[in-house]
Amino acid sequence: MRLIVQLCIIVSGLIGAAVPACAANVAGIWALRAQGSTLMLFEVSRGREGWTGSWTQPSKYDTDGEYFNDIRADTTVRRSREARNIQDGVELVFDNPWPGGAPDHIAIHVDDAGHACMQWAAFNSTKYKLTRVASRTGLGPWQVDRGYVPDTVRSTNDAMTAIFKADQADRLDPAHIDWKVVSAADRARRKQTQTLLDNGGLSSGDDFYHAAFVFQHGDKPDDFIRAHALAMIAIARGRPDATWIGAATLDRYLQSSGRPQIYGTQFTRPATEFTQEPYQRGLLSDAIRKASNVPPLAAQESQRAAWDRRMPLEKTP
Repeated sequence: MRLIVQLCIIVSGLIGAAVPACAANVAGIWALRAQGSTLMLFEVSRGREGWTGSWTQPSKYDTDGEYFNDIRADTTVRRSREARNIQDGVELVFDNPWPGGAPDHIAIHVDDAGHACMQWAAFNSTKYKLTRVASRTGLGPWQVDRGYVPDTVRSTNDAMTAIFKADQADRLDPAHIDWKVVSAADRARRKQTQTLLDNGGLSSGDDFYHAAFVFQHGDKPDDFIRAHALAMIAIARGRPDATWIGAATLDRYLQSSGRPQIYGTQFTRPATEFTQEPYQRGLLSDAIRKASNVPPLAAQESQRAAWDRRMPLEKTP
């Protein structure tokens, strides 16, 4: 679903409803931020007639719930038509500004530690993180030619974490890996991970970081380019260290497709010594490698020599 939104919101409450103990923590000013800028503001309070408040947002933007684009600098505020207490906060209902459009339902949840999140019924699988602020602040600033990702609460899938740990455990001693056993386990782990992806079970940056490693240990180009796509999501969802696996997956995809790697993350031993060939060293600078969390060329040669020392060829009697 993609919404082109031209609204913002103020909250008024239902009269006389009982207030759950934790709902009182909702009172205050909350900011929904997107990459360091305030995207929306919620100001919530409770008077004798119930909950009141405001939801301030850009007067127009385009969103699919994940990214916010074409954000206007001016803002708008609208009053809600009703509000109700929920177990851990308040749900607010707002008239849709488009004729015939369904009302917008916004739920603000606050836990006992004071951490808050917002759920917008139009995108009910997403939890947006709210930050308490002391006073009203301006929204933005925005660049019209870019998209923004709001702060989001994402849970990490325990099953994916377990799959990743098993993948790494099988590689603790590279000199003594039984590849017949590990390759079969790798295939099973890729199948399990693909099932989680197909069922929408992966959400956090950690999830996609872990999944990228699992597919990096595949056996065909499609596995490696899939791993690269997963690494890009991990970076976007808060794992900046996934730049290395992003580089490694691209290198492995290139080599498996008959082209030279470009970062220098792949080491193989087709003969007596480890090599990085085929390798197009001059395409990227060491500055780009550094920005991608990849060692420079000189350090890569030290790595290659270390692999030779760590895993010497067995001498024939």
